Amino acid sequence: MLPRLLRAPLLLGVAVLVPQKPDTQPAAAPRFEFPCSEYTKGLRGSGNFGMHVDAKGSPFHGSYHLAEDVWLPAGTEVRAIADGVVRYSAFSPTWTDDKGSVHWNLGNVIVIEHALVPPIEDTPPPEAAALHAVCSFYVHLAADRRVQTGERVTRGQPIGRIGADKSEENGRYPAHLHFGIHKGPYVQVPPALERELRQAAASKTGLVLGPFTLRGELVLERQGESDLLIRAAEGGPTAVLSLLVGSTAPKDPPPDIMGWCEGYGPRATLSEWLAPAKFLRRQGAR
Repeated sequence: MLPRLLRAPLLLGVAVLVPQKPDTQPAAAPRFEFPCSEYTKGLRGSGNFGMHVDAKGSPFHGSYHLAEDVWLPAGTEVRAIADGVVRYSAFSPTWTDDKGSVHWNLGNVIVIEHALVPPIEDTPPPEAAALHAVCSFYVHLAADRRVQTGERVTRGQPIGRIGADKSEENGRYPAHLHFGIHKGPYVQVPPALERELRQAAASKTGLVLGPFTLRGELVLERQGESDLLIRAAEGGPTAVLSLLVGSTAPKDPPPDIMGWCEGYGPRATLSEWLAPAKFLRRQGAR
């Protein structure tokens, strides 16, 4: 932003223009890039963002794809799309239970939180909403992740590679990058979670939370960074719900990861995610 010009007092009858020096300089808008070379070529069209899964045999039947699939070779370098802080870097293995059912997890995953200063308008007027942060979500990576939780990264910094085809490291999926951009900071009360809680409390069975059940209107309050207090508006017991959840795998569970970090979800959940290629192009990525 160019500094504003202020008219100084007249000196010897001459008006002098001097630049105003602001007390603080606003941070520059973040610069974005695609997470891989040849990203758009790897999309094979739309990249499946928002795709409805109607295959009856699929474990994701009836849900919607919340990210873009980027079909590039195993070993392809994956980079941070912008400056940020690594909020998650761990392994969430796909596993098979005693009955032979496969529990599809994510393999090696990295999540980076990006502060947006100044904010970015998410929707056009008159319903304009400002995004103050987004999280980039890199899934099905190789085991040699190059960043750890809490580490600061810069735009374009290598963070990992696409995992080997149908390997344990990538969650047993065909080799590709599942890449998503979620609205808001890493720790939050996702709208999908709030809807689920309120709908359950309004149902006949109520919202069952351990030894008690909540019914009717709910009051939700944040406590600390990662806990959510839930109680009925009319009073009664208060439940504490962690906003962080772990892997379903019985062995080698990873550190906590946000509940919204998933590949598929109900239709309403789509509004919490951004179409990655479209968003990155709007931010100048080439």
